[in-house]
Amino acid sequence: MPKLTAYGGVNEIGGTKILLEEREWRIWLDFGMSFALADKYLDEYLSPKKYNGVLDFLKLGLLPELADMGGFYREDYLKHSGIDTLSKPAYDAVFLSHAHADHSNYIHFIRKNIPIYSSEITRRILASTETTSPSSGFTDFTKLTESFQLRPRQKGEGWIKLKGEEAKIARDFSTTEENDNRVKLGDELIIEAVPVNHSLPGACAYIVHTGHGAIVYTGDLRFHGYRGDLTQAFVEKVAKLGPIALLCEGTRIGDEKKGSLSEEEIQEEIGQVVQNTDNLVIVDYPPKDIERMRTFHEVAKKHHRKLVITLKQAHLLKLLQDTDADVPALDDPHIAIYADRKRWGLITKSDWPSEIAQQDYDLWEREFLNYPNCVTCDDIQRNQREYIVRIDFFSMTDLVDIQPKPGSCYIRSITEPFDEEGEIQREKCENWLKLFGLYPYHQIHTSGHASESDIVNLIEKMAPKVLIPIHTVKPEFFTQHFKGSGIDVREPIYGESIPIPD
Repeated sequence: MPKLTAYGGVNEIGGTKILLEEREWRIWLDFGMSFALADKYLDEYLSPKKYNGVLDFLKLGLLPELADMGGFYREDYLKHSGIDTLSKPAYDAVFLSHAHADHSNYIHFIRKNIPIYSSEITRRILASTETTSPSSGFTDFTKLTESFQLRPRQKGEGWIKLKGEEAKIARDFSTTEENDNRVKLGDELIIEAVPVNHSLPGACAYIVHTGHGAIVYTGDLRFHGYRGDLTQAFVEKVAKLGPIALLCEGTRIGDEKKGSLSEEEIQEEIGQVVQNTDNLVIVDYPPKDIERMRTFHEVAKKHHRKLVITLKQAHLLKLLQDTDADVPALDDPHIAIYADRKRWGLITKSDWPSEIAQQDYDLWEREFLNYPNCVTCDDIQRNQREYIVRIDFFSMTDLVDIQPKPGSCYIRSITEPFDEEGEIQREKCENWLKLFGLYPYHQIHTSGHASESDIVNLIEKMAPKVLIPIHTVKPEFFTQHFKGSGIDVREPIYGESIPIPD
């Protein structure tokens, strides 16, 4: 019989890593980073040592200590740490539900010849992150940069370290669309990707068709986004199957009092604030939340402003232009690209040669500096009524360059803090806002996750034989709520297998 083992997402939101074993097949559903555990040990300037490969991560519990780790984790890391590797992969595939870090980031550590599958949009989002955030040293997603390798010098004797483009090799990374959304392993195991709505595009759930019946994994989803119909169609599809098991997210269990405003309602609230703002509108929303970007873009169009996006967001939109992610075009008249001042801050100094000013930016950024809709802090400062500009916590110093005028406002469109560190960060943010006369601010947000009542309805319609709550800090809710319903609720324990009967 099949069995499921959770190595993340257990009594926590995120960090999801689910191992499914069926006969000779072993596959992973997501392989993400645990924010809670990482925050317990690590900080911005306290990070694992690259030369230790996976050892620091294993010691901290960030990666599962698998008995056959030599057949799963990347060989260059293991060899450098003196650990033997197996000649063949010990696992058959990894299936990613979406590109949020808590579901996908730790594929960096997977050996190159274990197949990874995701939607095409998820692959492109990961590729953008790979390009625009290389400084962390742990962002090998669609490609793998071999570490601790040498090559002979081209001239003379000796060796040099392999680095840069010559160190990059292809991963075994495929998209579910290439396989008509169904990946077949052996004669009876079929993994079917089903699109759902979440706060970034490309999210999907998975239906694993086995010889015993369907095992379903929700990933992260919601019903109240612009494409909530995708999630509803997924529920209806599964309800017809009568699944033997359901791995269900429960991010917002116990959070019912906050409700779920639709993106259309969020758009209406934001529009009212913008309409009543005389000067600059400053906003913060998650950088990859394309649906929220679309909301602000629609407001900008309606109120004759331009939504100013970051260089990283511009790179992401460029990669998503020819997909069904429904993103704004980079040359849209209501989109502007913000070239913030970096390094020497030369982008606003016309007396310096342009080729020198461009050296303040990474290679991938320089393309956007030549776009006709690229703007600087000087442009925004002079024409504050024209813009809605995204400034997050980590770029608050840009307020010094922009100098918002009286009559400007700040809209915070991210979730409320859920830990002490988040509270400290919000307090610092508020200090900046008070300094520039932007306090009190407007908190306008809706979650990327389904509400408690929506999750209950989803489970009742799907009617699984076994229910395994994951990605939640309140798994006991499921046990209590479905007691006597005929649904066998199995609260997962880290590293302990749950057998799934027919």
